[in-house]
Amino acid sequence: MSPDPDLLRIEFLGLTIRHEEVDLPREDLAAFFASVSDRYGLSRLEFHSDPGATFSGPEGAEFVLRPSQTASCGVTGMGYREGAQRLIGLVDEALERYGIEEVWVEDVTVVAVWDVEEPEAARRLLTDEVLGVDEERLALLGGDDVALGLRIWRRTGEATLECAVEPVHSEPSKVYIRLVQSGGDALSDAGGLREAADGVVDFLTGPLTEFMTARARR
Repeated sequence: MSPDPDLLRIEFLGLTIRHEEVDLPREDLAAFFASVSDRYGLSRLEFHSDPGATFSGPEGAEFVLRPSQTASCGVTGMGYREGAQRLIGLVDEALERYGIEEVWVEDVTVVAVWDVEEPEAARRLLTDEVLGVDEERLALLGGDDVALGLRIWRRTGEATLECAVEPVHSEPSKVYIRLVQSGGDALSDAGGLREAADGVVDFLTGPLTEFMTARARR
């Protein structure tokens, strides 16, 4: 059974950038939180013991400001495009407020779940079709009691993409996919961050999906 690409769902996006060190006085962090909290669904402000603060919301959104690092993450129940727009929009507002002109991607993390609809189909997809491990070799590890996953590393210029594909043990009809891209060239604005995130998603929905389905049984 070939898995349906329409059932591949992105559930989480995380973005972390490095930048020049900036001052983060608590009174200004509080004012910034007040200016963005309603628009981005953030309800809690927590100051760090060292300079910086975390803004968070009830649906898993989190925004972390430190003197030389900014992170934005959250679930993407509204869909990747709209979710990315909100997460990156908040980063963009922070860059403008604190006069940050150049940033570097520390990591872009995308988590997806692919429902292949039948429990045995999920296991077969990874073990038999993607990895090509026959029953005799699988028996050496424990046979039907063993589930296998896949790790992929890909280098693109200054960036490295690491991908983990494995079964969701609590829901055996689903496959868990986690992609983390780290490094890359300097970016002049949040638009470059959006391009980096889109690139990871394009790899997920393009080459990785094609790789996963190339040998799948029809």
